[in-house]
Order: sequence, then structure tokens, then C-alpha cells
Amino acid sequence: MVQYKTEALVLHSRKYKEADGLLTLLTRQRGKVSAVAKGIYKPESKLRGGVQPFSFNEMLLNAGRSNLHSLNQSQCLEMFLPLRNDLDAMAAASCWAELLECFAVEEQEDQGLFQLALSGFYGLATNPKPLMLHALEIRLMKQLGYAPSLNVCAGCGAILKASPQVSFAAGAGGLVCGQCRCEGLPVLSISPAVVSLWQGLENIGLDKIDRIKVQPEVLGRLSKVSQEWIVYQLGRPLKSWQVLKKMEV
Repeated sequence: MVQYKTEALVLHSRKYKEADGLLTLLTRQRGKVSAVAKGIYKPESKLRGGVQPFSFNEMLLNAGRSNLHSLNQSQCLEMFLPLRNDLDAMAAASCWAELLECFAVEEQEDQGLFQLALSGFYGLATNPKPLMLHALEIRLMKQLGYAPSLNVCAGCGAILKASPQVSFAAGAGGLVCGQCRCEGLPVLSISPAVVSLWQGLENIGLDKIDRIKVQPEVLGRLSKVSQEWIVYQLGRPLKSWQVLKKMEV
């Protein structure tokens, strides 16, 4: 059994056996890991404060022969209280945590991904609006090498120009020209404004997201395209989208 100390984000927590918890963690040193936190549902548990979802902690873990680690100690470094005190912020944070849980690889260190994950929770704690979440989705896809083709046709490789004939085809890998959209692939209409917004969100500082002024129809189409792309990559929609949708009503 190997004991190690690491910074970790709690992405998910659920009850395991009587009073234990099963945590999904994104760690700085070992990527995504699953860990048992014994006794955290007991009233006298000293670990409870350091295992809350969306919290940033310094943890002492044991890695055994199985893929299931065990938690010995946890000190909370940042609780992200705004994510717990506001329903919109909590819904956005749940979506971000689920995205990370779905796309992060078990036991694979990725410093860039960890830093993006941490920056994402800080960003949502100060600005839980949809545009912030879309910026994080887009950056996650880019970070992991899943970014769609936006400058050239994903079908034939032709350089794309702003045109009503340009569409988004997740099955092709991104934008497609008028000729390739006729080849039977399901497509979504996409305007030059949506493409420009997607590209802008890849690079703008998260602290400057609020400076972007977006028309509701452009934001709505960006959301549709982004979700279509994520579903294509995962093979299913995120569970947390249902909560986000209810919050919008």
C-alpha cells in the first residue's frame, strides 16, 4: 500500500455501505481516482468538512492494489461557498463536475486539466452564468484534444468562409461546407456569430467573460451546438443538464 499526499477536487460523493462515502476525486498528482472515506456520515466524523462536493482540498490517501483508494486525512483549502448558497451556481458547478468526471482519465496525471478544473470552480463561484459554463466546456474539449474543426470543412478540408451554407455536423467532426452537408449527415445550422463566439471563448480570460455581450439567440444556438458536440463525444447527455433546464424555466 502506497501513501501519498495530493491536492484534490471532489467531483462527486455518494453513500457507500453504512456510514462511508465513495468519492470521485480529480487529483493533481494522479488524475481521476475513486476513494473510500470511512465514517463520513457519522455525526462525529472529522473528515466530513474535507469531502464536500466541489471543494478543493489537500488529502492524504492510500493507494492499494485495487483501483479504489482510501482517504486518511483531508484539509479543505477552498469550499467555494457561493456554489452552495445559490441554486443557479450549484447547478452550473454540478455540470462542470460531471463533465470533468466523464472526460478525465483514471490514474492519469494531467496538470493542465487539473488547473483548468480548479480555475473553472473559481470562475463559476464568481460568475455562474451560462456563458462561463460554455467557456469551460469549450476549453475542456480543446484541452483534451476534442475541439471541433471550425476553420476548415470537417468533410473535405476546404477553407470555410462565412456563409449560410456552413453547418455544424458533430458526426463529421465540426463545421461542414454546403457540399458536404448534403451527404446525409445530421447537421445544425450555425451562424458566423456563433462560430466567432466559440473561438473567442477558447482564449479570453475567465475573469473577462462578463465583458462579452451576446444576443440571446446566439447564446441559445451556442448551447445547442456545444451540447450536440458533448453528446457525440460521450455517447449520452449529461444528467446535470436536466437540472440546468429546469432552472431556466
